[in-house]
Amino acid sequence: MAQPKILVVEDNPVIAGMIRRYLTKSQYEISGVVASGEEAVELATQSMPDLTLMDVQLAGKMDGITAARVIGEKLHIPTIYLTGSSDAETIARAASTEAYGYLLKPVQERDLIQTIEAALLKHAAECRAHEHQSWLAATFQCIADAVIGTDAEGCVKLVNPAAEALTGWSQVEAMGQDQSHIFKVLNPGTRQPEDSAVAQVIRNKTAYRSDESRIVVARNGTETTGKETAAPITSVAGRIVGVVLVFRS
Repeated sequence: MAQPKILVVEDNPVIAGMIRRYLTKSQYEISGVVASGEEAVELATQSMPDLTLMDVQLAGKMDGITAARVIGEKLHIPTIYLTGSSDAETIARAASTEAYGYLLKPVQERDLIQTIEAALLKHAAECRAHEHQSWLAATFQCIADAVIGTDAEGCVKLVNPAAEALTGWSQVEAMGQDQSHIFKVLNPGTRQPEDSAVAQVIRNKTAYRSDESRIVVARNGTETTGKETAAPITSVAGRIVGVVLVFRS
């Protein structure tokens, strides 16, 4: 497995040399050592390091915080700040870039390596979560059945294209609405309103599947007959935090 690549941005040659030695000792690959924000952005774009060690105060038009923001937004590369200052204004500016760590100079070897390891693990976990969310979002959009997601109170959070066509409500319009307003269900025999599968799940705190077909009345009055299935989304502690409903006509 390739070792993580680290870009070092430090305008003090003594500190830069010390950091280089620490990284080499821990067998990290150094993608470069530069002394300005402009050079940092250019080299990061070329070499795509796994992490940037960024001096906050750099000479030139682009300081470390600005460079880190550009690198983060453009390339999604995490940054650990190196700073000799702990004033509130600097910390607040740095925090706005969602940095993965802060190290006060003079940097200690153990602190440097531990902070790098923690930052790399956090960033890897975030990348996996983002990829997982992208897979789910793509799947959600492509499903032919109508799918509606709600929070634990039944307020709509997600509506896929099939559900938009079924109900006549767009994702934007449905967002935050009680699901009963957009997903109106009738009993086919009595034509009386009934609770949707979402309401059943919230009330009984368990998955629900309709045994018989029911009628969904769209916003324009169009009626579609089909069956509902719904299941709770639970937290790690087992608390219901949402419900996903699927309607197949």
